[in-house]
Order: sequence, then structure tokens, then C-alpha cells
Amino acid sequence: MTRKKAHIISHSHWDREWFLPLESLRFKLVTLMDEVEGLLDMEAGFNHFHMDGQMIMLEDYLAVKPAKREKMKQLVADGKLRIGPWYMLQDAFLTSGEANIRNLQYGLEMAKEFGHVEKIGYFPDTFGLYGQVPQLMSQAGFDTVVFGRGVNPTGFNNQVFDSAFASKYSEMFWESPDGSKVLGILLANWYSNGNEIPVEKEEAKVFWDKKLADVERFASTDEWLFMNGCDHQPVQTDLAEALEVAKELYPDVDFIHSHFERYQDAVKQSLEPEKLQTVYGELTSQQSDGWSTLANTASSRIYLKQANEKMERLLERLAEPISVIASDAGVPYPHEYLAFAWKLLMENQIHDSITACSLDEVHREMEVRFEKVEQVTMSLISNAARKLTEQITIAETGIPITIFHAGGVEIAKTIEIELETDEIHFSEMHFEQIPDELAKLPAQTFRLETSEGVEIPVVVEPLGIHFNYDLPERKFRDSYFARKYKLTFIVENLPAIGYETLYAHAISEVEPSSALTMENRFLKVEVAANGTYTLFDKMSGIEARGLGAYEDVGDIGNEYMFKEAGDKLRVDTLQSKPEMSVLREDKLGKTIIIRHEIEIPESASAAAFAEEKRRLVWHPERQSPRSEKRIILKVATELTLNKHDKQLAVRVKIVNNADDHRFRVLFPTGVTCETHQAGSVFEVTTRPNKQAKEWTNPTSDNRKQAFVTSGNVLIATHGLPEYEVSENGDKLELTLLRAVSEIGDWGDFPAYEAECHREITAEFYVFLTDGSKAINSELPAEVNALLAPVYAMQHKPSNKAKTLPENQNFAKWKAANGLVFSTFKLAKDNKRIVRFYQTATEPTILQTIHTWGKSTILEETSIGQEKTFTVRPNEIITLKGV
Repeated sequence: MTRKKAHIISHSHWDREWFLPLESLRFKLVTLMDEVEGLLDMEAGFNHFHMDGQMIMLEDYLAVKPAKREKMKQLVADGKLRIGPWYMLQDAFLTSGEANIRNLQYGLEMAKEFGHVEKIGYFPDTFGLYGQVPQLMSQAGFDTVVFGRGVNPTGFNNQVFDSAFASKYSEMFWESPDGSKVLGILLANWYSNGNEIPVEKEEAKVFWDKKLADVERFASTDEWLFMNGCDHQPVQTDLAEALEVAKELYPDVDFIHSHFERYQDAVKQSLEPEKLQTVYGELTSQQSDGWSTLANTASSRIYLKQANEKMERLLERLAEPISVIASDAGVPYPHEYLAFAWKLLMENQIHDSITACSLDEVHREMEVRFEKVEQVTMSLISNAARKLTEQITIAETGIPITIFHAGGVEIAKTIEIELETDEIHFSEMHFEQIPDELAKLPAQTFRLETSEGVEIPVVVEPLGIHFNYDLPERKFRDSYFARKYKLTFIVENLPAIGYETLYAHAISEVEPSSALTMENRFLKVEVAANGTYTLFDKMSGIEARGLGAYEDVGDIGNEYMFKEAGDKLRVDTLQSKPEMSVLREDKLGKTIIIRHEIEIPESASAAAFAEEKRRLVWHPERQSPRSEKRIILKVATELTLNKHDKQLAVRVKIVNNADDHRFRVLFPTGVTCETHQAGSVFEVTTRPNKQAKEWTNPTSDNRKQAFVTSGNVLIATHGLPEYEVSENGDKLELTLLRAVSEIGDWGDFPAYEAECHREITAEFYVFLTDGSKAINSELPAEVNALLAPVYAMQHKPSNKAKTLPENQNFAKWKAANGLVFSTFKLAKDNKRIVRFYQTATEPTILQTIHTWGKSTILEETSIGQEKTFTVRPNEIITLKGV
């Protein structure tokens, strides 16, 4: 009989900001690290400290005490301080696939600088896990992951339930959709199951009798894990003494002050694989009562989700690709600055930050960070674009405009640019005289042409006379006034990755009609009197009616979870009579605006809800009704169908002045079905509409990336990750706003700014399709390109040699349906990287013009020199230039 081994791992799970703001917690972090250093240096029997799997802890500490860097390196090299692999502990579903990869890359890079990486996939408190984790970990060289959520149900204050539908063992195999498999270790008794170990013998006996039994219930081996720490937990300074007491009380158990690499090696040597279950794909607590999945963090403070997705797409689809293109023209690739931008964004992607389940102070600081990320990213984009436009060969007539795009497939897009003409610089005339001089000029409008002379319809809006300035490379600021115009136009076949140059030269306007219909060669749209709309797809013959109604419902939950108000009062717009008119109609297309004024309760019932919060009533048991006082919620909906659109574009502006409610847009899907499909991290996942028999939550909210499709309707979104599909699949609901007043979960922490008293602008697209075929179609790739931003730049005069062509496409590959473009960037060694992920259920052929080697997500090495690749179903494939 083998001896039981109790592996005690000292740690402190470090939520960088949560119930306290960053700097308050940084103060505690510095205190913690100073104590840890002292223990590792001086205390016999205190051998290791686990840094929560995230390098940003060290970065935050060294920002205060930079002189400690070499000491930290020594502790890492000695195996005492256990660091990595992540830069920070992210939320899995609310961060893109590429963000997850950058997080791992930058974390490993920093950990290696310190001398050693704890090679274990660590997800202690991630709010659900995407299905491709095993594949990502395998490609990174990890064969074991540790996670705390997604399998066993948890309750208030992360209590682990003793449940019939819990995991049988804390050890299991976890398999990705592509077949990659890792050993999964569930923190079945949470990451605090060895916290605050008593030194006094009687207390220690009570403690260990319970803790040993709790672990034995789930352990499949005699290697048992005890996590000595918790959220922001000070290090236990008398741990060595406590373990000596434990050894005396339990002579048949080996108590080891351990670390994860030692523990995982011991578990692997003791495993009996035939005893373990295999779990497949995403882990979102599907086998639970549904009340503590934390899925509704996807809709808390929705404006943060929108800002995060915008920044991800700017980095992934513009900053990195345009920097690759510019590097071909002699512009150094900005490795360090891109890393700076990504890391700054990642500060907002930590799981208690991007999920928006923290204090108001935390989320106010996040908005400032997002602004800083945008400033950095747009500087990178505009610099690369400027360097390129200076070298593009241009025609002698017209105003050149270059459009940059990197969505992965050729696509038609509507472009807006502010064009300047008739510049008069301060060096030419006294600045006070310039506006009057420009005002004397005759009115003008423009026409657009491609470089081949093909005319492109354009809508011109004069913006008046504006001040601006240039920043020459070798001179002081050059100020001027100019006339400014907004040009809106459609480019039919933007290159998959590259640029196209157009020339602005004058076009007549079309008088708008009053008809509440829109039509192009792909779609017909009709708007009903209640503001809902019918779509008819001319290509497929599919029609969907009654789309776009709104529903408002009381929410007496919190930042983590939705809970409908006790009176079940719901307000919808199905019987409404909104004001409707044509906002614009021109040669590009048409926009119809629908203005609803919806009478809804002002809040939850103030007295009843305040009492429930005061008594910390667990949200499933709350019963407060909605207030009898009513207010008007103003909602403006813009429906746009342009000339080449295969989808209806919808922009919704909500001026929110109500509390404690959730606002959704509803889509009847046209058919009934048992499953639906949703975009996720490097996959399109198929999910059942009907929850498991154990599910008791009346709602079944879910998270997505990019799109969700059920029946005949597909909705692609910008930063709107929460949705719900009815049990029979005939209704899809998209959350536009959720307004709540507290953090929730484990105490009374008000967060009134989570009520979102602001204007929320939500943008999404409606497609008609056979949703069951989305995986094996071109739709995922098309949606990916549709959501990618474009950047348009007007050329400025330059003396640089014109060596570049007017148009270039860098996407030198051909892929069958199902393959989705993910990134185009340079690796650390300046070799090109292109990455795709497969959504089809059959192998796909990827053909390239240039020779590539196949790499992993870490992009460090590549194998082979090929032009044709077979991509397995659900494979993430990274190609590296040779």
C-alpha cells in the first residue's frame, strides 16, 4: 500500500483589482512579496511560493521595488519562486483567441527572462473555459492544466457542492474538438482548501480530518493537493511549524511543501488512466443547476466589452498586419511597441476586470486604459500607413486615398473618411484671415475612381472649415486651415490583406424617399408599424419575419448573474407605434431610423431590494418586484442596407436612465431546432438548446465571440457577447444592456455605476442562412472579415521615392470553406506568421503561393517547407515564413 502524499502549495490568488482598486491591492502585494522573500531566504521548511500563474504580479511588485529584480531572478533560478506561464489571468470567453495567445507568449517570454517557467496550464478562477484549451496548451508544450471552474458546481462564496452531478475525480482527461488531449486537474475543493493551516494540535486535528477527507473523496491517486492561500491571502508565516504538527498527527501521510511541477509529475506517475473520465470541449458548468455559471458577466457594463473587442480588432486586424506590410517597405516592425499595447490591453482583460464584476473605481480606471490603448494602437496604425502612402506610386490628378484591410478574405465594405482640401498654412497667410479666405471658395463635391478609372459612387457631406496641423519629421508643427468633407463609399473587393488606392475627383445626390423598405440584389427589408422588420434573402429564398422587437425585464441580480424580478413584469415593443423615417437614401444605399419611447419601471422596488441586498440574499432566492414608478427609455434604431451588403446592419442607441433591468433585442429564427452554433475561441461550437436535467435556472444565457446562429438567423456583433436561444431554437435573444447595482457573490459591495446611466450604442448585423450549415460554410470567415476594421488615409505631399504599387494583396493563399483567418504578423525573429483555425468537420486543403513551415502557437520554430497543407477539423494552424 502506497503512502498518502499531501502536497501543500503556498500561493495567493491575486485578483489585480476587484473589491479594492489596483493601487490599494498593489500595496498589499508589495507587503506579501517582501514577506515571501524573507520566508524563502530564512525559514527552514518553507521551500516554494506559487505566483498564481501570472507574471504581472512580479511586474507590479517591481514597479515599486525595481532594485529587487535580481533577487527575484535568484529565487526563481533556485526553484523557490514559481512563476508563469501567463502574463495575467484572463477571462477566457471575453478575450479573443489571439489575445489568449499573446497572453501566453508574453508571459512565457518574461518568465524565461527570470530563469524558469512553471509549465502547467493554470486557470484557477476562469469563468468557464473554451473548448480549445487542450489544443493551445499542447501546442505550447504543456500536457497538464489546473482549473477551478467549469465541471463541479459552486455556490455562494465559491462553496463546492456535494452533488450527484459533480466530477467523480479531481483528475480527468480533457480533449479539444481537434483531438488534442491533456491531463486536467480540477481544484475540486477550490484553491483555498489548504488555507490557514492550524499550528495548535487540537485545531489541526479537526482541520486535517476534514480536509483530508474532502480531498480523498475526489482524488484518483494517493497524491493529494492542498492550496495554502486564497484571494489576496497573506502568506502563512508559520507554515513550516504547521506542517511539522501535521506530520506528528498523521504519521501515515507525507506532508510536502510542494510546487505544481512536482505535484503534476507525481500524479502522472500514479495515474490509472482507465479510471478517469474524459471531458470534451468547453467547460461551462453545463452539468449544474445553472445559478453560478457567472455567464452574465458577459453583459455587465457592456460598454467595457465593446471597448475591449474594438481594441483587439484594431491590434489584430490593423496594427499588426499593416506593420508587416510596412516592414516590406523598409519600416522597422514595432515589436516592443506592439507588446506594450497588448500588455496595456491585457491589464483590462484580467478575469475580474473585463468581466466587470468589480468596484466602480476599478472600471473607471479601465476606461482610461482603453483610451490609452487606442492612442497607442492608432499611433502605430497611422505611422505605418503614412510611411506606406509616402511610397505609393500615384496618378498625377485627383486626391489619392489608400484603404488598408486585413480581414482575411476579399470583401465589400462601406468606408468613411474625412477628406481635407484647399489647405492654407499659417506660413502662407496670417491665421486670422485664413477662414474668411476659404469661405470665399465655391462649393464643391467629389466623385471617386479606382486606380483603373472605374467610378465608385460616393456620398459627400461638407463639414466646414477646420483647423489642423502636420507633424513633419524634422520640423516644428505645421498648422493650417482646410475645408473638410466626409466621404462615404463602398469598395467592392477590398484585398484580403493589403491595400487599395482610390482617387477623389463630383456626383449628384439622390432625393430620399419615404418608403420604409430597402432592397439590393441580395436582400429585401420591410419595416412593420411596430418597428420590427422582415428580411428576405433573394439568393436562398429564406425569409424571417418579426425581427428586432425589444424586451425589457427587471434584474435583481448582480454583476455576476442575472435574476429576473419577482413580479416577472416584462415590457416589449410588439404593440408599440414608434416614429419612423428615412434617415438617408443615396447611391450607396438607405438607412431607416426607428424611434421608440418605451415606458418601463424606474428600478426594482427600492425598499424590498435594498433589504435583500442588506441581508445578502443569494440571488436565486431574491423576490423583489419592479417599481411602480415609470420612466421613458428612449431607443433609436438605425437599419442600413447598402448596395453590396449581404446582411442588414443595425445600430441601436439607448439612453439608459433606469436601474435594475436588462434590455434585449429579439429574433424569431424561422424554424425549430435542437442545437445552435456560436463563435468561440478558435472554434465554432455547437451547443444544445435544452439544458441538462439538473438545470433549474429559468434562463440559459450563453457567451459567444463574433456571432451566433439558430434556425435561419445569424447575428454578428461588435462587443455584445451575451445571448440566449430558446429550448426549441425558434427565438434568439441578444443582450444590449444589463444594469445592476452591486458586485454580488460574497458580500455587500455597491457598484452603482454598473447601472450604466449613459448612452449605449450597440452594433450588429443580421444574416439569413441555414444555421445548421454555418460550420462547413464560408460564413465564419465572412463574418470575421465583416467585423474587421478598415483604415483609410488621405495622402500627403512627400518627396519619398514612389516604389510601391497602388494596390497590393498580401494574402497569397487559397483556402476551402471552413478555414478562418486569425493573424498576420511577424515573429520575434522577423519571419512572417499567418494563422488560421478550422471550423469545418472535414479536413481542408490550404494552398499558398509562398513556401511556409508549420509552427506552433508559440511561433518559435517551424517544420518543413511546404505550399500545400491539410488542415484537420478544428485545428489551429500556424505557418511561419522560411
